[in-house]
Amino acid sequence: MQASVVISYYKNLTNLALILQALNRQTARGKFEAIISEDDDASETIEFLKHWEKTAHFTLLHLSQADEGFQKCKALNKAVEAANSDLIIFIDGDCIPHAKFVQEYLQNKKPGRVMYGRRAMLSEKISQQLWSTNKLEMLNPIHLVATGCKRVEEGLYLPFVPQQFKIKNKDRLLGCNMAINKKELVAINGFDEDYIAAGAGEDSDVEWRLEALGNMTFYSMKFQAIVYHIYHPLRFTPAMEKLNYDVLHRKMQEGFYACKNGLQKLP
Repeated sequence: MQASVVISYYKNLTNLALILQALNRQTARGKFEAIISEDDDASETIEFLKHWEKTAHFTLLHLSQADEGFQKCKALNKAVEAANSDLIIFIDGDCIPHAKFVQEYLQNKKPGRVMYGRRAMLSEKISQQLWSTNKLEMLNPIHLVATGCKRVEEGLYLPFVPQQFKIKNKDRLLGCNMAINKKELVAINGFDEDYIAAGAGEDSDVEWRLEALGNMTFYSMKFQAIVYHIYHPLRFTPAMEKLNYDVLHRKMQEGFYACKNGLQKLP
């Protein structure tokens, strides 16, 4: 097993079906496992995955926990502990991976390298088409433009583009598309479970702590590791986002790269 693809999931089997279908089409067939990191313990998820276990071209692992509010980081830590590979790739339950998604991460992995990709933002129109047809073939640039998608350029597969043309200031980790070596995640004690709202905890917080760890390089996978973000209304308010960033700034001032409420519960 060369990679573990962790899918952060919560109550949307229609989207999960599209993601698993896309994983079945990966060119890196037989080289990865998929871990469903569910922030819930819904019985319908178990029944749904029984079908996919029979048809998936990859090992499928399902982890769940009681639905007690937003506990994504807690669920992610369980996935990190369960991962059977050195490279852990993270996507969200509303992001469909490109067919070469896993292959690109595997080809570019190195010790101490943190990789991060981008996402094309699907319109409501094309998302409804996907839900009704399950035809991933429509995820091509022409159809994305025709159906009013945003950030279509982020969905272009152009692996020959040099690194220096892909980097922008403050344009790094997104929790919906990133890959980190398990060794480095363990070194910073995983994800900080103090974050109990969406935003910051699963990416920005991890980014600054990996930088503080030292000897890390951040590598853009734009135009290589692509995901297509399925449309949905905004799920968090500016007030919720501000609360998380207040927590982030406080923790950065404290300066502990190994969080206290992570994989291990530290004093």
